[in-house]
Amino acid sequence: MSKASARLAWFVAGLLILLAALEIFERRHSAIIVAASHRGLTKVAMLELHPRVDVVFLGTSRTQDGVSPDLVTRALQSVAPELGEVPGFNAAFTGSSLGALISLVPRLDDRRDIRVAVIELSDPQIFNEPAPWDDTPRATVTLEDRLADAVQRVHVIRYRKALLAGNLGRLPSLFIGASLGGWETKGTEQAASWLGHRESRATGFDPALWKPAIVAPGSAPSAPEPIDPTLAEVAAQLGSLARRFENRGVKAVFTVPPLSASVRDMPERQGLRALFAEVARRSGCEVWDFAALTLPDAYFRDVSHLNREGRAQYSEALAHELVRLLKPS
Repeated sequence: MSKASARLAWFVAGLLILLAALEIFERRHSAIIVAASHRGLTKVAMLELHPRVDVVFLGTSRTQDGVSPDLVTRALQSVAPELGEVPGFNAAFTGSSLGALISLVPRLDDRRDIRVAVIELSDPQIFNEPAPWDDTPRATVTLEDRLADAVQRVHVIRYRKALLAGNLGRLPSLFIGASLGGWETKGTEQAASWLGHRESRATGFDPALWKPAIVAPGSAPSAPEPIDPTLAEVAAQLGSLARRFENRGVKAVFTVPPLSASVRDMPERQGLRALFAEVARRSGCEVWDFAALTLPDAYFRDVSHLNREGRAQYSEALAHELVRLLKPS
């Protein structure tokens, strides 16, 4: 055998050994690999590391960036100390959709400690897209489908997305998730939370400024005006989601995240108002509309995402509203 052929043979053998070792590693640590393959699955895995979660926040990056569970807990201790400690977790993630939300919620069924689910109701959240970790049923099964299914049994191939640089960056949060509230998206924020550093509470919080427009189930007309069929389907699915929580003894509430006062043409302030009433009617749950408020631009890093101080203010406002749901009936 020539030297070139020998080098090629050694290279191929080394590559096969490396792939075999990676396959064995992924099979032994499949839970971590699967969790790292998508933002939503990462959040579920992080939540599982928390011994107790009373309040879970679900939604898109507007909720992920805008709600600090630790600040909510501390605000609740100030507003209603009789409730004791009420720990929470922010399970929202960038790019969430209605399809992803519906697929994610059943993964929380084993958590019997959750008392309240705060679900974001916004334009990006309601798009009904299939969750990327769910298999789409096939109408017919071809030979190519069978070959694809066979290949998917190889973990290196099936969970290849977990090996992307962006997904590998989630691995640290899966090991220190018990110290994180779920809002931390930067490494510096995660490190600070892991080391026990806590964010400052809201400066000069004004409850009147942050009082949302509340759409109650009883305020929705029994014979509502017709709405777009797509939005009607959204309301039906969110209603089913709320009933799923109710059947587990979890109180659900829908919240429309705040928007900057400098923009008025956002769907939450115009085309979706009828949807809020329909969601309240079908779910039997309140809708807290914070988008109806006129809030200073200083609380926002862009028109729909809160900055650090805005997160502190919004977390405080949510605590004031949560008291009604957490107090015994």
